[in-house]
Amino acid sequence: MNRAALHSLIPASGIQFLDVDFDINALPRISRPFWDEKPMHLRDANGDQQVLLRALEQSDEGELFDPVGRNHPAEDEVYRITRTQALEPFLGQWVPLPFLRVQSRSADGLPIFDEGPTNWARLRVVELAPGTVRGATHRAVLAFDTTLVPRRDGRAYAGPSAEDAAEEQEFGLAARLADNAGFLAEGWFGQWLETMFLDLVSAQRRGKAVKLEELPYRMEPFARYLTLLEVLTHAGAAPRVRLVDAGVSGRRGAMVDVDLLLDIGNARTCGILVESAPDGPLSLNDSYPLALRDLTKPEHVSAKPFESRVEFSRASFGQDALSRRSGRAAAFAWPSPLRVGPEAVRLAGLSVGNEGATGLSSPKRYLWDERPSVLGWRFGAGSAPAAFGTAGEQPVSGAFMNELTETGELLSKHRNATPAVRARFSRSSLYTLMLAEILLQAISQINAPATRAARRNADVPRRLRRVTLTLPTAMPVAEQRIVRRRAEAAVELVWAWMGWTAGSAERAIAAPLPPRVSANLDEATATQLVWLYAESVHRLQADPRQLFALMGRVRDGAQPSLRIASIDIGGGTTDLAVTTYALAQDQEIRPTQNFREGFKIAGDDLLQAVIERVVLPPLEAALGAAGLRDPKAFLRRVLGGARGGQSEAERQLTRQFVARVLEPCALALLSGYEVMEPGAVGVVARLGIAEGPGRPRHDRAIAFFERLALDAGANDFRLGSVDIAPEAAVMDGLVRGTLGPILADLCEATHAYDCDVLLLSGRPSRLRAVMDIVLAKLPVAAHRIVHMQGYPAGGWYPFRDAHARIEDPKTTAAVGAMVAALAEGSLPGFLLRASRLGMKSTARYIGRLETSGQLLQRNEYMRDIDLDADTAVAVEVEIPFEAPSMLGFRQLPLERWPATPLYALEFGNADDVRNLALPLTVRLARGIADPGSPEAEASREQFKPASIRDAEGQERHPTTVRMRLQTMRDEGGYWRDTGALGVP
Repeated sequence: MNRAALHSLIPASGIQFLDVDFDINALPRISRPFWDEKPMHLRDANGDQQVLLRALEQSDEGELFDPVGRNHPAEDEVYRITRTQALEPFLGQWVPLPFLRVQSRSADGLPIFDEGPTNWARLRVVELAPGTVRGATHRAVLAFDTTLVPRRDGRAYAGPSAEDAAEEQEFGLAARLADNAGFLAEGWFGQWLETMFLDLVSAQRRGKAVKLEELPYRMEPFARYLTLLEVLTHAGAAPRVRLVDAGVSGRRGAMVDVDLLLDIGNARTCGILVESAPDGPLSLNDSYPLALRDLTKPEHVSAKPFESRVEFSRASFGQDALSRRSGRAAAFAWPSPLRVGPEAVRLAGLSVGNEGATGLSSPKRYLWDERPSVLGWRFGAGSAPAAFGTAGEQPVSGAFMNELTETGELLSKHRNATPAVRARFSRSSLYTLMLAEILLQAISQINAPATRAARRNADVPRRLRRVTLTLPTAMPVAEQRIVRRRAEAAVELVWAWMGWTAGSAERAIAAPLPPRVSANLDEATATQLVWLYAESVHRLQADPRQLFALMGRVRDGAQPSLRIASIDIGGGTTDLAVTTYALAQDQEIRPTQNFREGFKIAGDDLLQAVIERVVLPPLEAALGAAGLRDPKAFLRRVLGGARGGQSEAERQLTRQFVARVLEPCALALLSGYEVMEPGAVGVVARLGIAEGPGRPRHDRAIAFFERLALDAGANDFRLGSVDIAPEAAVMDGLVRGTLGPILADLCEATHAYDCDVLLLSGRPSRLRAVMDIVLAKLPVAAHRIVHMQGYPAGGWYPFRDAHARIEDPKTTAAVGAMVAALAEGSLPGFLLRASRLGMKSTARYIGRLETSGQLLQRNEYMRDIDLDADTAVAVEVEIPFEAPSMLGFRQLPLERWPATPLYALEFGNADDVRNLALPLTVRLARGIADPGSPEAEASREQFKPASIRDAEGQERHPTTVRMRLQTMRDEGGYWRDTGALGVP
């Protein structure tokens, strides 16, 4: 950023950030003199002496004097502030900045400032770790609240107004005392400053409480602040900013439409933003990765695929209680209560969890669970304190709850419902809140000064036009419906938070239309579109005919077609899609979906296997060597899941031990294994179980485990002394044992469909044993197996490395969704009828699952059905029921074929069972819906008990048996949330 740079800000675009890196050692040496003048005639209302801060200057003779009163203070009354001292009280904390309205300019070009706005700009300076940024020691993060505040007579000018935006007003940092004296005199700001300085002095005195009157210089907090402003000016962190009209004046100009494409996985999420300029052709080069800013450590911004973990945490930009006294009640209010990605992972490690849960490993796993939380959600220990409360794990609360019911549903969708008082949100509703947080981050990013400055139409506002979500290939239709409903709810929620709804009071700017939500493309097919586009456009110069002639074959008709299979291995599911692509014209490609399948065995299952089979055995041996008599029984007791007599704090510490110690260790082993060359032997990696590079030590969880071990008899046991060093052959065997059977099934299906090409994607596909498994089955010729890791996609690919290759195969689903969104008429040289692609039900055989998850033929209640065929036709079946059980489905008539859980069947009231003649006969029926109605999709797999008859032939009330959606075998939660492991 240039020192005098002018940045435009888009009004009503949320909180905007500017990042400035600087080297404090390269700045001029500052030693600024100050004097606390104490005029005898100045007393406050209590009769106490008032103190005036004087910034001194040096005369031509070298003497220090006060330019206001022309006084020459005694040398022992003068104190100096250096550049280091100026930063000291403010490091790592938010402090308001006097970014004031520029009224005019003086004859020498200096700005003449207004008295405000006083509460719309803040600063946070942090010291960077050595080597973080070349040539920089510190980072200054400037935040601007772009909400427009009505100007009223007699009220403080605390925020920019609609008039400021209509006039495209300029603002600047008032660094001189003559310009910012009114700002410094604000009572709320003075108390803010004094609190920060007293905290610093108290910390320097080992926590001893300090009063301002005890300090040698009463005005030193203000002196340090003025010197801070001088440091910012020298560092180039004092830019000029200008508001853009953006329709405030009624002259609605052009807008740049932006599409957000998301691949939300069970383990990781990837997002892409694509701009569509109003004055030029659309290009895939106008895409860029979604970036998440850490709101508790805003100097951190990540533009890579991120963890799907979510954590409740209140975002704060400083001392909210004091901010309210500025005359602006809701300044810097980030409305979402949920953090996501790296920030959530870090905050989860701080959680205590004594009273209730603070987050989830992934809301996507729990789409099916719409029951209210029993204990209610709480803010994590790393959350900012409430404006008038204390920090720590307080119950989730805030203004955002005015839009939600107690279970987390949109209040506007439920007649006669009341706003939530307690945050008893269902686990499913956290998917809405997760998407809402991502949308807020996206809205801030697309309108950020740095984002716009790097693109065409830099001063034109951006708006979200469309939100596209990819889905697992075989996701049950019922869950697909929930995803769409929750995505639409997230959009409505964010629009309400931003004041963009029709009923919003004092809306100063024309609200953008809410984006359309689309969720019709599966992740495996999306990967096919990446390969198809890259091959036909970038490698064969926009001539798909050559690709079809080289790689395809003649099937139906005279022209060759191309049949592509893609296996996508994610964190929660492993999916297969088989699609035939045919050329209708020279460049028009028409897809036909042949087969799709998905299994809930994937990367997280491999992670669990590495923990159980590689990490725990050395830990068990170390415990035995330390004197523990039965270490296996000890590990089973500690890590085997919740047990009677455990406190909630112990359960939380067990979860943290698994999540913050064992998981990172296993991931580090997998990362080492990931880069091993085919055929290489020896140790994958040698590392300590407790910590390592990129794995910070989690002292609380480690101390908890060591204490339990000591109490059980493991004298002198230290977790840090346990080393893990697995051989490559062991890791190979784990991959084969975990992923081998399902990959074999999917390779079998690929071969059966006579495919021309097989694509492999997803992060676990990088493991060498995955390719070994696929090559051993040889579903297509070896040279037609394409590994998307390192695939030379070209310069258009947003997540490419320096050689224009795909850096992370996780990203192919989101990028494929981008290609699909633009494939019908927006991409030069490429036309694909993506609208022909869609999600269909894979439920063909439905029945009762064994505890192992298998669907036996004798338990099949429906065989070879087509639930997509006609929703206007009733589907009914009678089933026996005598104990709670799971209903699930598979696609093929093979008992060995993996099945997917779908419904939990249970008694409506367990106390009534003693009065029932068992077994019951339950008639399940699917509702009838018009094929063209919105209810048609929802009803495809939606069965309900229509009638119930007991063993004596007596009719029973339909509520005797309850049937609810449950696509996870253990309703208590996934192992990454419960911390429950198997000890071999």
